[in-house]
Amino acid sequence: MTNIDGLASGLDSTTIINQLMEIERRPQVALQERRDQEQAGRAELSAIRSDVTAIRNAASDLRLTSGFDQLIATSSNENAVTVQATSAETTGTYSFEVTQVATAASVYSNEVFASLDDATGAAGPSVFNSTGHAPLGFNNVSGTGFADGVIDFQVTQSSAPALVQGAGIPTIPVTVDGTNDSIDIEVDGVQFSITLAHETYDTEQALSDALDTAIRGDSALNAAVRSNLNGDNQIELSTKGEGSDFSVSVTGGTALGALGLTAGATATGTDGIVEVNGTATVITDATSGTAVTLPSGGPGEISATLTGGIREGAATTTQTTSAGSGSLRDLVATINNADLDYTANAINTGSGFRLQLTANQTGAESTINTDPAVFGTDLNFVVLSNGQDAELTIDGENPLTITSTDNTFEDLFPGVTVTAVAPTDGPISVTTERDVETVTESVSAMVDSLNALLQRVENATRNDPNGSRSVLQGNRSARRVSDELRNAFTAAMDNNPLTAVGVVGIELSRDGTLTFDADKFKDALVSNPDDLAGLFAGPPGTTDPTEMGALDRLVEAAERATAVGEGYLYTAGESADQRIDDYQRQIDAFERRLETRESTLRRTYANLEVALGGLQQQSGNLASQIAQLG
Repeated sequence: MTNIDGLASGLDSTTIINQLMEIERRPQVALQERRDQEQAGRAELSAIRSDVTAIRNAASDLRLTSGFDQLIATSSNENAVTVQATSAETTGTYSFEVTQVATAASVYSNEVFASLDDATGAAGPSVFNSTGHAPLGFNNVSGTGFADGVIDFQVTQSSAPALVQGAGIPTIPVTVDGTNDSIDIEVDGVQFSITLAHETYDTEQALSDALDTAIRGDSALNAAVRSNLNGDNQIELSTKGEGSDFSVSVTGGTALGALGLTAGATATGTDGIVEVNGTATVITDATSGTAVTLPSGGPGEISATLTGGIREGAATTTQTTSAGSGSLRDLVATINNADLDYTANAINTGSGFRLQLTANQTGAESTINTDPAVFGTDLNFVVLSNGQDAELTIDGENPLTITSTDNTFEDLFPGVTVTAVAPTDGPISVTTERDVETVTESVSAMVDSLNALLQRVENATRNDPNGSRSVLQGNRSARRVSDELRNAFTAAMDNNPLTAVGVVGIELSRDGTLTFDADKFKDALVSNPDDLAGLFAGPPGTTDPTEMGALDRLVEAAERATAVGEGYLYTAGESADQRIDDYQRQIDAFERRLETRESTLRRTYANLEVALGGLQQQSGNLASQIAQLG
């Protein structure tokens, strides 16, 4: 409405109305402040939950036996032998000699070519080539047994997931409670039951998101099915796998009416169909990583790996043999592109070029087949070297020889892998010892993470009478996670001689944080490694808190706090979201009332100006008439 400021009354009605509205808006401002504070608290709760999850993951990794039984290995001659330690199964010094390293078979041509462009007279290998298969859903495509020429490779039917589609969400808003919160789904013959969160959903998307959240809360169900809201506000449930090996159906539940779903028949995925030279292969499972073999109806077949779902289309696929008069340069390139068991090089001898072939694999079984179909009968080869195994010899009264087809000796000693680089003139030594520094650093990092969390919770919940309100002041969930994680980590362990982490250098300080004495921890790790490992990671599978290791209890406490759907930090965040939504609804309702109130005030003052203008006009007319009478 247009303002008429003081035309008749002289009043600044705009300022008056704005000041009145400021007074009227004070309850809304208070609501906004409470909402903003709740949002800040919610963000801090999310950050704390993320920190606890990170601690849980780190503790879960560290509590594995390999977290404490780590080796460090050194070689007395790293130019001849390199070593890698994996776990502390054994420590000590070991001596051996590298008598020979593994080599690959190699041959070279009798014939000498003046230049790389000289004709070799060799036909070269027949090369399989395929392009354009990636968009069809195939990778690592190779072919064997085909004659030269074009190979027809095409997908004639795309694969698809199993799909169940609802009739459409019937009513919004909808309140989900104990009477309409469940849905039963069968995926690939396995029955699942999930429950929607209890709250009021104002949009179809919010209700669809609630279903998605419930699905993600069950890891097995989440791995098999996904939900979606299409453009017609219909709920869709589809399998993540494509092909007839996958199925989905809605079998019951109290939430079907709210979601617009109906219990009914089982939907099955659509198979993909691939044809090679007219021979069809049906793909019933198009999961990424699945290896498939595609026959052609003749001697040739194609092998490939699926990348997840196959789509209609054709690839350009051929089998080609190079011309017999090809140059040395072309022959080398053709051999190296043919995926043979050897590679080719043109070696400049100073007086011409020779063709050298080297096997891809090393070891005594390494050989090269100079197939006449590839090289013809006029190109002959001389053996440059035969393949041989790597050999290590442990000297003694009866020397022990150990061989490997390559230069790596896996677990030559328990937990130690040795790689031979060059033969040695005599024995060398490999020494293994516990990697005390790495284990100490890992435990120190865990203590630092716990302290960072404890300090974060302390700052977020601090009650400072002389300062501003902390973001989570009085929040019991934040305080609870701080107390439970600290107590879980420092509690006693009855069946271990070390009794508690305080004995090995991790102690509680007066302010509630943890201190770490690295030297004390190292001494315990060196003098009593098994009991120390047991102190942190107790017997597998135990549920008795007095027998669980410090890290086991820490993982359990973190999971109680963060678990989706039931962890108290999770539920505290969900409650905060509901309060934020409630505040926002009140703010929005207040805003609508304020808009109505402001409109009423402006109309009232405008009418006042009009009325005063009319009275002033009447007063002027009366004054004029009285003057005429006088």
